[in-house]
Amino acid sequence: MFKQLLYFSVMLPIFGFSQHQITGVFSPAGEFKATMLYHLSEGNATYMSYGTVNPQGEMKIELDASAPSGIYKLVYALPQADHNFEFIYDANEDVDFNFNPDSGVTFINSKENQLFHSYTQSINNAQKELLQMYAEPSMDPRVYKWRSLKVDSIQKRYTLLSKGTIAARFISASQPYIATKFEGADTYTKNVKVHFFEPIDFKDQVLQSSNFLIDKSIDYILRMHTSATPSLQDYKTNIDTVCQQFLTTKPSFQLTSFVALNDLLIEFQQEAVALYLTKSYLLPLAIQLKDSEQISNSEDFIRIAIGVKAPNFQINNQKSLYDLDNATNYLLVFWSSDCGHCLKELPEVYSYLASHPEKEVEVLAIGLETTPAKWQETIKLWPQFTHVLAEGKWENELPKQYAVEATPSYYLLDASKTITSKPYLLKDLMDVLDQK
Repeated sequence: MFKQLLYFSVMLPIFGFSQHQITGVFSPAGEFKATMLYHLSEGNATYMSYGTVNPQGEMKIELDASAPSGIYKLVYALPQADHNFEFIYDANEDVDFNFNPDSGVTFINSKENQLFHSYTQSINNAQKELLQMYAEPSMDPRVYKWRSLKVDSIQKRYTLLSKGTIAARFISASQPYIATKFEGADTYTKNVKVHFFEPIDFKDQVLQSSNFLIDKSIDYILRMHTSATPSLQDYKTNIDTVCQQFLTTKPSFQLTSFVALNDLLIEFQQEAVALYLTKSYLLPLAIQLKDSEQISNSEDFIRIAIGVKAPNFQINNQKSLYDLDNATNYLLVFWSSDCGHCLKELPEVYSYLASHPEKEVEVLAIGLETTPAKWQETIKLWPQFTHVLAEGKWENELPKQYAVEATPSYYLLDASKTITSKPYLLKDLMDVLDQK
């Protein structure tokens, strides 16, 4: 299930000079130490303040009169990308909340935040009631019509209630497809997809100032399919539709958005889809904007994505990776003789494969070394591995080819040398090998 986020907007600062507070209680008490507050605007985050969390789980941040209204992000742990939530600050009221990592954030004081939270709960519950009818053996058209009218009524009521608020833009943009008459499952599904982006103006800088557009887009890419078993082409078509929406925005915002979508697709283990996004949209845009860092990142990803044939390299004077033909799978391990984690994990890999010869995995252990002396002694511990010396360590072209940033790093290839997995941890590697 996708991570649920709060979507808000940015408005011009409201006139007034009062000072307000951001206060909250984190639970379980004692598990949180500090928070960092950021103001979000069009894909950018500006650091605003720092707040400590006391042993009772309480925190407070004072905002002076110059703090702009809009969307704010509160980071409560590391890594920041995984431990934060967004909220709205309208420069007219204090924001007070309770937070628990299991149940999320609840706003005790803040009419704007409470309004949007109430809308989200109400519209989601009403839609769920409507969709549940499609799972029933028979459907009463009268009940269907009543439930559709309920969704429509909630949307209209909150649109009216939110008039003049920051949350109004997001309530309007969140309007779901509402059937005007009874529709079968296939027709309803098609219409939901066709009308998905109609309420959303991608050029609206208010919407650009939150995660709203990204989350709507990833939802469309991964879920809006008329087939129960979508093909890669179905995903590609959805990518095209989403990117056409973003092409109405500034190129700099497009680039930020495409990077965010690419990262999420990888996180959701959809590298083939991410590869299409990168090749078709992200890399060409990075080249257009002359963003050398993003060009390099995109080229690295394209070169070593899952489903791509691994870059070839020389094993010795006689053989290259592509010359090998004596195994069903090949495991590339980038390691170093002065890496403590490597010296702990490689014996476990060696022992596992020695006891599972039926896996037919040949290990290519690529040593990133400053000098070969220690490496030559260490490799005697694993005589069944095929050893490759990458002298020069990080300056060697081989780890650069594979975008290796830490040791040990693992790449699992099939017999054709196509990358099938890139396990991050030893446990991940063992889980993949268990399935072979």
